[in-house]
Amino acid sequence: MSAEQMKRRIAAQATSLQRVLSHHVSAGNEAMQQAAALMRRSRQIVITGMGASYYAALPLESHLCGLGMNVIAVEAGEYLHFRPHAYPDAVVVVVSRSGESIEIVKLLAALRGRQPVIGITNRPESRLAQSADIAIDIHSLDDDIVALQTYTGTLLALALLGRAVEQEGALALREAESLLPEVQRLVDASLASISTWDPFLSPGHALYLLARGGSFASALEGALLFHEVAKAPAVAMPTASFRHGPVEVVNDHFRAILFAPDTPTQPLNLALAQDLVRFGGEVRVIGPRIHMPAGLAHLETPRVPALYAPMLEILPVQVAALRLAEMRGIVPGSFRFAPPVATDEASFTTPLSQ
Repeated sequence: MSAEQMKRRIAAQATSLQRVLSHHVSAGNEAMQQAAALMRRSRQIVITGMGASYYAALPLESHLCGLGMNVIAVEAGEYLHFRPHAYPDAVVVVVSRSGESIEIVKLLAALRGRQPVIGITNRPESRLAQSADIAIDIHSLDDDIVALQTYTGTLLALALLGRAVEQEGALALREAESLLPEVQRLVDASLASISTWDPFLSPGHALYLLARGGSFASALEGALLFHEVAKAPAVAMPTASFRHGPVEVVNDHFRAILFAPDTPTQPLNLALAQDLVRFGGEVRVIGPRIHMPAGLAHLETPRVPALYAPMLEILPVQVAALRLAEMRGIVPGSFRFAPPVATDEASFTTPLSQ
């Protein structure tokens, strides 16, 4: 994928999200409502996936836990090998862009006939969609390898599912419709200011991505983007955990992207950002302006419910990862080792690309 191709995919996300929304208020609504009803009846819900699909599920987990529901998100590889019998009474929500990742396929076989499965995928012809008791088609515009449109599309589909569990479909429609113009504005502004990342992303500096709650998805997905797009190491950590020891890495080469959505913990996130600057590091805060202290480098996002914040706050990070790839002379998202879909748990079988 060339830099221009990646820019086009980033720029198309509002269009892609409109496609997702239109599908789920029409042809996809029945499956969404069936899944929501099953989740409401369940004693426990397990949400699982791999990579970006797993990260996209974390805001839903956080939201449903906030409603008092018994919900846990578990990475599919860990679920498959270490917890296959841990949640016998749960409805299992399996999220996978391709619906064909090896851990997902094996987990489906292990769960077959034992527990109800809700499959959420962008490939309605996939084994996940065909095996699930209820299959939800994300209906996003597709990506090549790096999840851009499919990541934000998955976030929106899962947010709509969260509202459907609450029986708040009309509210979800209003929220999503008001969100899409904000996505376009933020994408346009981020691409127009791409070079402003240059001094912050000077190659060789350590990069940390810090967040709490559902926005931890943005830290994890952001780190994945720096790995995949720019071949640059990055560390995602919960903001609270970073305070307990890892803060000792801070020096004048330290760089952090800190996500601070409009939640009760925003002041705690911002307090850490101020301390990191005081200790000599450089921080860019992504979030709405509310409570924002003067003097912090800040990328403003609209003030939205926490369920939707990850959909917006990842957009500047997509652009930052692209810019770092350009600065390092790397074709963004040109994979050397990983296949488009992991179909082998033990080895990489694809030939190396140059």
